[in-house]
Amino acid sequence: MDAEEEFWHELVLAGVGGRTIREAKQNLTYVEALAWMQYAQKAGSLNLGLRVEHGFAMLATLLNNVHGGKATFEDFLPDRGQKPEPKAATPQDLLALLQSVKR
Repeated sequence: MDAEEEFWHELVLAGVGGRTIREAKQNLTYVEALAWMQYAQKAGSLNLGLRVEHGFAMLATLLNNVHGGKATFEDFLPDRGQKPEPKAATPQDLLALLQSVKR
C-alpha cells in the first residue's frame, strides 16, 4: 500500500468525506484533500481520536460487564452518522425497562 492509499484509508477511518474511500474521493475537492494531507503530515495520524474512542468504549464495556450489565463494545462507540431506524416501544418494553432498575 502506497502513501496515497494509506492517506485515504486514514481519512475514512477518521470519518472525513464519507464511509468509504470512493465516497471520500467524490465528496472532497482536490484542495480539501491536499489540506487534509498537510494537516496529517503536520499533526500525525488522523486515527488518534478513533483509538481514544475505542479505548474508552473498551473500558466502559468492561466496567459495565463487571457490574452485571449486558452492554457490548459497540454500545459505547459513537454512531459516526449511521442512524438506526427508530423502533416504537411496546408496553412490554416499558415494563421491562422499569423492572430492570436495581434498588
